[in-house]
Amino acid sequence: MNVPVSPDGGLTFADGISAPGRYVEMIAEMDVICLISNCPQLNNPCNGWNPTPVEVLIF
Repeated sequence: MNVPVSPDGGLTFADGISAPGRYVEMIAEMDVICLISNCPQLNNPCNGWNPTPVEVLIF
């Protein structure tokens, strides 16, 4: 989801900026628990209310 923060501190929902082949790489420098969801909340038109698969690699 793309949820920009406005100058006054409010949150808005905007069209997503992800696309096939794009990725996020994170490095955990300590033990972590990570929760990932590709299911937008009901009132968000993200991806036309059609969540698509996500791939997670841990190495």
